[in-house]
Amino acid sequence: MSLILTFGDDFPLTYFVPSLMASGVTPDGETVSAQEYLAYAKEDLKGEDNRALINAFGNAKRSIHKLVDDLIFQYGLSGYSRRSSFPQKLQLLSGLEIVSPFVLSALNVDRNAVEHDYVAPSLKRTREAVDVAELLLMAMSGFQLGVPYEGFCCWRKDRRHVLLRLNPWENTLTLHKYVRPDGVRFRTIAGVRCYWQQVRDAAYRYYLEVSDTPWKSISITKQEKPVWEPIIREFVQIQKANRFDVPFVSMALDERFFDIFKGGPSEGRSVSQLAKAQGFEKPNV
Repeated sequence: MSLILTFGDDFPLTYFVPSLMASGVTPDGETVSAQEYLAYAKEDLKGEDNRALINAFGNAKRSIHKLVDDLIFQYGLSGYSRRSSFPQKLQLLSGLEIVSPFVLSALNVDRNAVEHDYVAPSLKRTREAVDVAELLLMAMSGFQLGVPYEGFCCWRKDRRHVLLRLNPWENTLTLHKYVRPDGVRFRTIAGVRCYWQQVRDAAYRYYLEVSDTPWKSISITKQEKPVWEPIIREFVQIQKANRFDVPFVSMALDERFFDIFKGGPSEGRSVSQLAKAQGFEKPNV
């Protein structure tokens, strides 16, 4: 059975069926990953003088900040949090049930001491910071897998079945009308009428005609937070379900698709390929 989520009367959608999920989508032009910063911190930790400890602590912090910023970007939240402090970004992710801010806030306090009070961290505290960074990367890396970027849904207010897309570059959720192919099927799940049809072929081409112009666009802004926040929170729950065996869905762990998104030197190509796959136009920066 495909992964179909149905919702109560207080949710903007009546149901959601993911059709495209991807991994490792990060901002353009960034050449150092969170994992690399962590590796630098471990290498710095081999020395025990003040310079080594300060560098190790700083790279552990950069590793965590990079991971947080990547998570912010992949959910289309970078515009919303552009002026946010690190603790505010943590609070945003905490509200989406991704991360608890308490341990990271403690680490941020120590970094402030190093930068503003000119106090070198102790060897013990530096090792703890590197360990915290490593544990957090391990714990949170799963949220970089299988982000739902597209799926069918019914917009409750208008009772309209549409294709919903999360655009991480434009910080929007857009809903698109489509032309139903012959023989399209609907099923009733938990009392909700849901679209039940494969959306893409093995080459990620649509089986149906989708309008390029959105029927509705939801900006991921403070003003529209009551609309987009519950939707993105449900996307996080889809990831937590760890459903990589779902038919009808182009998944990140499909080798042909995963190769595009695995990151590293092909980061720029990754973003371009996702844009092509989803019919987005990558903005010129």
